Amino acid sequence: MIQPLRFIVLIPHRDSGRLLWEYRQKLFAAGLVGAYSFPGVAPLAVVSQAFPKEDLQALARTLREISAQDGKEGKISTQDLRSLGYSGFTHTGQAQYDLTIFGPLLDLPNPAFSHPLVLYRFPRLVLAAGLIKAEAREGPMNETLPKAPVFFFRAGMVANMLFRPLSSGTAGYSFEWRIGTPVWLPSYKIPVTIQ
Repeated sequence: MIQPLRFIVLIPHRDSGRLLWEYRQKLFAAGLVGAYSFPGVAPLAVVSQAFPKEDLQALARTLREISAQDGKEGKISTQDLRSLGYSGFTHTGQAQYDLTIFGPLLDLPNPAFSHPLVLYRFPRLVLAAGLIKAEAREGPMNETLPKAPVFFFRAGMVANMLFRPLSSGTAGYSFEWRIGTPVWLPSYKIPVTIQ
């Protein structure tokens, strides 16, 4: 049996998640098989074991601090469609995965967090709309797929996620996942100016 992958993920508030779900429906209707093959989250890292709650809380604080920089007022906004590849072995070294996640790029940089459990930190944050074939990573995706919604969110969570292929279904597109108890990003407090 193929061992699961473990991720740390950023999850947008459910209102934004609804917009992404509607977009996935359009992708599937347009013939994109992998539109439902990955949950609507932004993977931050592949890890060997689940992060403890305290480490998720620290990561949530860091993400909130970054989202408040440069006058962004805690907003995390979507941008153009991008892909994000991951090829590697599970933490046990048994089975190889070759995933290409695609979706709207987030304007939030992935913080340079180091942790002994981190096996791979993704170079950028992409809010997954689904999976595509690895060869589709190259080329202009925006011209061939339905236009992605543009939105922002302040409320979000970080969580552990377990991801594994199903024993039946279309190879490379049939997966199941379980998301652990999420930790909310701290609320954004608008700075008060005294005149």
